[in-house]
Amino acid sequence: MDTGLMQPQPNRTTTTSSPLLEQFRAILSPTGGSPRTLEEKLAALSDTELNSIMQTAKFVQMAMAMKVAADDKTMGWADLVQSMYRGISIDRRSLISQLLEVIDPLDFVPQPKAQKSSQEMGQAIYDRPEFIVAPVTEPTADDQSASALESVLADTFPEPRSKPQSSTTFANKDEFIKAMTPVAKEVAADLGISHKIVLAQAALESGWGSKVKGNNLMGIKSHGEEGGLDVVTHEVVNGKRVKLTDSFRQYDSPEDSIRGYGKFLKANSRYKHFLRAGAENEDAQLSALQTSGYATDPVYSQKLKNIIKGIPDEQGET
Repeated sequence: MDTGLMQPQPNRTTTTSSPLLEQFRAILSPTGGSPRTLEEKLAALSDTELNSIMQTAKFVQMAMAMKVAADDKTMGWADLVQSMYRGISIDRRSLISQLLEVIDPLDFVPQPKAQKSSQEMGQAIYDRPEFIVAPVTEPTADDQSASALESVLADTFPEPRSKPQSSTTFANKDEFIKAMTPVAKEVAADLGISHKIVLAQAALESGWGSKVKGNNLMGIKSHGEEGGLDVVTHEVVNGKRVKLTDSFRQYDSPEDSIRGYGKFLKANSRYKHFLRAGAENEDAQLSALQTSGYATDPVYSQKLKNIIKGIPDEQGET
């Protein structure tokens, strides 16, 4: 008996395409709609879109470099783009991650996040020379990318939890110079450098002694040693000023901080050129200090030079 199962079924299929069907085909078809290859996807973008992709990818690269330097290998490119740029479209995030996977493939497989102290992560990043000396460029980051980068760094370097010990502060510049000049001269004589550079560094790092935590006038980090104080600070990385949390040493007094600075310089070979520049040649010392990587600020030595101009030759002189 003919059941009619093989008879054409009305209104079940159509041989014509409607605009609505074509719209869905463009979106869902694996062979239609958007270009299939990375090259085709990039070729379909305008110059403005290509520039935006390039800038965004650079910031993702920078964030990945910071995470890897801190031994945080918990994210691949796609996860990091998602973490930093949730506000942009999925296809744009996918394009950026594909681009980075092709141009800058990772040499590791992302692993579950391991619990590490901020001291350990700070030690890892500051032991790498490429993150110590930054190029002399002004920050050019747009607000979105800067915020995205800081959000990644905040995850890599957690907010501080320890409390500082009681610190001595100074009411003004004159009070600071009067109190700190004797110990600055003591340490400078031992190091063979200008005491004005010691004072200038202490002034710059602590705001003339008005912003002191843990009696640390010289901005010396704990580098993994116990007893450090976690502090939110700013560093210049690849020409961009970014915020992160790092561990800084604590001292019993401001004088101990400056003496600790002297011991720190003598114990680290990177400062040998600074210590050999000669106490009578402040310009040579400042240049050597800049290249030694004491600070990531590309104009650190120039700031010190400006401060030195306001320090009297001898205590009491103007």
